Amino acid sequence: MAVLGIKPVRQCAGCALNLGKTCAIFHHPSLKWKERRCEGYNNPMYIQHYEKTLKPQGAPAQQPASKPARAARAKPARPAVRRRKTRPVKGRR
Repeated sequence: MAVLGIKPVRQCAGCALNLGKTCAIFHHPSLKWKERRCEGYNNPMYIQHYEKTLKPQGAPAQQPASKPARAARAKPARPAVRRRKTRPVKGRR
């Protein structure tokens, strides 16, 4: 049986609740994305709740991501280059 991770998944990239190693609200973020939509993704109600009650004192404020997710800005894959097979030259070893 596989163990569920507590680390945010790729879809959490632009969320204000993404703390890098954990989610500010949910213990297992991957379960929230099973239905292709997380109820806490940039949800103002959850963000406000975190800011008021759960956020440790002195922690820096989360800034929204200004860059698109890594998958969106990835370069398109280059087609594979086929190389010609070389034949041995007659008379040489």
